[in-house]
Order: sequence, then C-alpha cells, then structure tokens
Amino acid sequence: MEEVDTVCRQVRVTPEDGLHLRPLQLLVRKALTFSSTITLTFDGRRADVKSAFDLMLLAAPTGAVLDLETTGPDASAAADAISELFQTGFKITSSEVH
Repeated sequence: MEEVDTVCRQVRVTPEDGLHLRPLQLLVRKALTFSSTITLTFDGRRADVKSAFDLMLLAAPTGAVLDLETTGPDASAAADAISELFQTGFKITSSEVH
C-alpha cells in the first residue's frame, strides 16, 4: 500500500491584484503535475488547486494568508512547489515557459 502524507502550511498572496487569472493559471498548471490532493482555504472557503474555478471563488486579495494542505504520496513535493509559487510572487523561470 502506498504511503500517504499530509502537509499543511500557510502562504501569503503577494501579487498586487490578488489571485487573478495569471497566478491562478500557474497554480493549476503546477498542481496538475502532482497526484496529491492540493487545497487552499481562505475566509471559510476551500478550493481544489487543480480547479481554476474553485480558486477564483476564493477571491483572495493581496496580503491574504491562505491555508495550504496537500495529501497524497507526493504531498511534500507538492507543498514545496505550490509554496514556492507564492514565495516568488508567481514569477516563472525561463525553463517553465512553454
């Protein structure tokens, strides 16, 4: 049986327009590379990070602190990758451009 881990962290929204379309697109694209369940919670609302629609409904403004939870066999790597997007202000590297 596969080992399942859960990782919980807090992340802060840093883009000046909050979680608008571009950061949402980057979050979903990154989340889809993991098999773990990845959720963000803000102000009592919970979103599946693999769903742009769910993320839009969070309506998280600049400065908002979100609870990140990853559950699955690659939970630690998923939490690291999603946290890094928030920490870098959703800046992408040239290797991530398709």
